[in-house]
This record gives sequence, C-alpha cells and structure tokens, in this order.
Amino acid sequence: MELAELVGDDGFRGRMRRAALRQAAGQPPAIESEVGEELTAFARQQVADAVESGIDPLSDRAAPVVDDLVRGFGTVLARMPDKEFRDRLATRFEEAHDPAVDRYWRLVWIVNSWQAVPGLIPVYSWLVQALRV
Repeated sequence: MELAELVGDDGFRGRMRRAALRQAAGQPPAIESEVGEELTAFARQQVADAVESGIDPLSDRAAPVVDDLVRGFGTVLARMPDKEFRDRLATRFEEAHDPAVDRYWRLVWIVNSWQAVPGLIPVYSWLVQALRV
C-alpha cells in the first residue's frame, strides 16, 4: 500500500521523472557499478568517521574530509575538483537527500526480495552542509 501511495503522488513522480531524465541525459556521468559502489562506500565511511569524531560539517575540521571526497569523486568522474564541481556535487546530494525517494527504493527492494543496503540520507545531509561551506 505504501509503495502504491508513493507512486500515486504527483510530486513524487515528478521528482523521480526529473532524476531519470537527468540520468538518461548523462548527468551524472555514468560510472561502472563497481566503481560507484566503491565510491559510495568510501563516502559513507569518511562521513561516518567524521560524524563519530564529532566533526561538524560547517566547521573548518570538515574541510579535509570534504577535500578527500571531492578528489575521489573527481577522479572517478574525470572532473576537476574545483568550486563548480563542489557545487554540482552539493546539488546532486541535495536532490538525493529525499526521504520519500529513499523509502521508495527500500520498498522496491522488499517487494523484489533484493538485499537492502544502508541508507545514505545521513551521509547526504552531512555532505551537502559541508560542501556548501
């Protein structure tokens, strides 16, 4: 029922449609799933370590963490880790920081008996704040 309610919501369908169109247009650049999984795991671990260490995403202490992450994403996506790329990453993570979309995928995983992976909402939230500083 919950899945049907989500896909029945016009606003939700619009967000999903825009995301699909961006991806179909090559935004973000396609990366091999293994590389994407490694990069996501790297980001998740870096942010988890920062949070566990009490690093506020708005503090100067977050800068080295963010620099490492931006370099990592830049390398994989063949982009210069400059201000424009940071802004683009922040926008992408901000768009992905949607609890309804996260819930949708969790429900799809359950319905299809796929293995669920840990959520990225806390990672995205921290990253967006840190990238916007």
